[in-house]
Amino acid sequence: MNPSSNHPPAPPWYRAPLTWGIVLVVLHAVGAVGVAMGHADLLLPFTPLNLLICAAIVMSFTGDESPWRWSLTMFLGFGVEVLGVATGLLFGDYSYGRGLGPLVLDVPLLMGVLWWLLLLGSHHLSERVLSRGGKTVSPWLRAAAAATLMTALDGMIEPVAIRAGWWTWDAGFIPWTNYLTWWVAAFGLGMLWRDVDDLKTNRLSGLLLLVFAGFFATLNLLPWTLS
Repeated sequence: MNPSSNHPPAPPWYRAPLTWGIVLVVLHAVGAVGVAMGHADLLLPFTPLNLLICAAIVMSFTGDESPWRWSLTMFLGFGVEVLGVATGLLFGDYSYGRGLGPLVLDVPLLMGVLWWLLLLGSHHLSERVLSRGGKTVSPWLRAAAAATLMTALDGMIEPVAIRAGWWTWDAGFIPWTNYLTWWVAAFGLGMLWRDVDDLKTNRLSGLLLLVFAGFFATLNLLPWTLS
């Protein structure tokens, strides 16, 4: 008997996570190199399209029962942003520009998508790190670690977003309440879906979070400007 017959057949290339992982890496590598070469004006306006492509890739590898949960997560993340912009009580006083696509209630619709992608990726990475050695991970601990990862990534995104005009802070600096609200909201969403396997097992979402981190770290180091 052929030993390989006991293993399921490999998926076709277009259904293999490796294929789409390479796509995610290449997309952001091209963007970072292009900005380094002085083409920020040309490339950064494609940020909304890039975000939609990333979301489609990650969504295609979620479970059949997950889409409604993720839709609700996007709605809740978007709702937090709407409340924050309208009141200034959560994150601080800030306003969005047009660089992230169409605005509804003064908030880009894609902000809900971004919240979902970061939540999924941060929980996957937290689960991978905390469960090493076969440990059982407490949902509270995973949610706290994931919220910390999301908040740290927001700290990397903020300077790039301000330079790109995606949003601006009325006070001219980023208030500490921004990071506190990010952490609390991320922790709450993580606990809301604490028993959902996709929150822990979507490998592409974890890779995307690392790709985002590398991309924004690079843009923070480059001397680019928008005209």
